[in-house]
Amino acid sequence: MEQDNHKVQSIEIGKYGKFVALLVGVIMIGVGVFTYFHNNELAKVCTEKVTATVVSMREEFEASSDTEGTRYIYFPVIEYQVNGTSVKAEIANGSNPPVYSVNDNVEIFYNPNKPSEFIIAGENQSILWIILCGMGVVFIGVGIFLFIKK
Repeated sequence: MEQDNHKVQSIEIGKYGKFVALLVGVIMIGVGVFTYFHNNELAKVCTEKVTATVVSMREEFEASSDTEGTRYIYFPVIEYQVNGTSVKAEIANGSNPPVYSVNDNVEIFYNPNKPSEFIIAGENQSILWIILCGMGVVFIGVGIFLFIKK
């Protein structure tokens, strides 16, 4: 009798799992498409090139479940001059180890109408949206597989 109850609970979880997989897939594709259009818009408006300097690093604590335990993600803070005005901004992509060090120079393109908007020169802006959409397709595939699997 107890074994039958366990089997029913497994079926219930599987029933919802297909919907969760489909939902996660749709959300990931949506975020990927949004990222694509956002990056393209930034690439269009960020037309002025300037050399920025990494002035500091913001550390963000990240709890991790792997064997490393805990670690920090480093977000470089850059400073650059626009029409005699100093602009400080943070690079959105953090990493460990840090990609840049304090006092490194970074070539960027900024938006002349909103100087705090920038993209890093030579950085491939298309990778993230491709990864997100690809993972979304995988989740949708798993969801469809769970629907047709009996």
